[in-house]
Amino acid sequence: MENLIDSYIQFLKIEKGLSNNSIESYAADLKRFNSFCLKYNLKVENMTIDDFVLFFEELQKEKKEDSTIIRYMVSVRGFIKYLVKHKYLSKDPLYFFQLPKMKRGLPHFLSEDETERLLLTPNVSKKSGLRDRVILELLYATGMRVSEVAALRLSQINLQSGFVIVFGKGAKERIVPLGEESVFWLKRYIENNGVRDYLFPGKKNKHITRQFVWKMLKKVAANANIDYVTPHTLRHSFATHMLIRGADLHSVQIMLGHSDISTTEIYTHITKERLREVYQTYHPRAK
Repeated sequence: MENLIDSYIQFLKIEKGLSNNSIESYAADLKRFNSFCLKYNLKVENMTIDDFVLFFEELQKEKKEDSTIIRYMVSVRGFIKYLVKHKYLSKDPLYFFQLPKMKRGLPHFLSEDETERLLLTPNVSKKSGLRDRVILELLYATGMRVSEVAALRLSQINLQSGFVIVFGKGAKERIVPLGEESVFWLKRYIENNGVRDYLFPGKKNKHITRQFVWKMLKKVAANANIDYVTPHTLRHSFATHMLIRGADLHSVQIMLGHSDISTTEIYTHITKERLREVYQTYHPRAK
């Protein structure tokens, strides 16, 4: 089993071009699946759908979140499909297995005033504060994922034309505009730091990590008296504010790098909720 999992991981890395984060997630899920098989002395070529159900029931007993269990299901089903396609298995035991539909909660986002307060919090007279301001500006101005911002190279940014080339999931490339504010702070940051390769260099000639950005943002949010903010909160805020101000859904989809517009459609629910709040607050006959 371990050799088959290694082959599948290499397939995802080389053929599918998945990001390191996605690769690590698949590897961890399949390692857990392999431990389950060893525990019950199961061989993948002899497994039935009942064996897979038992695995998922074990995860439920461990009090795993529904979203986590569904992620395991996706990882295992992808692995099985790979084994069938490459003739390691003669048939797919999960062919009739249906993934449960996961309820989506509305993404958390900041108001425009909260966003402004957050962006103004870093002390830009210090090098670290200037760096933090630029990271926050990029997260909000472009809607990039935290991993995309952390790994940015100078060569991806065109300050004159005002856009950034983003390499997203599956090495997909997209172009996202930069606003005047983010261009201003980028110029100031680059001039003051002599950036040559990675925009935000870390240790050992590498870029900063996602964890670095999370910790920084947590600290800045506390100083701004904002209770809960993650890098993804700024991505959600970017999309929500764009739609509230009249952007079309397809444009937002392209800038976020969503392959399916249904993923972007969740933000329309947010804007509807926002419109309802405005109506309830200001219309004289709303209540």
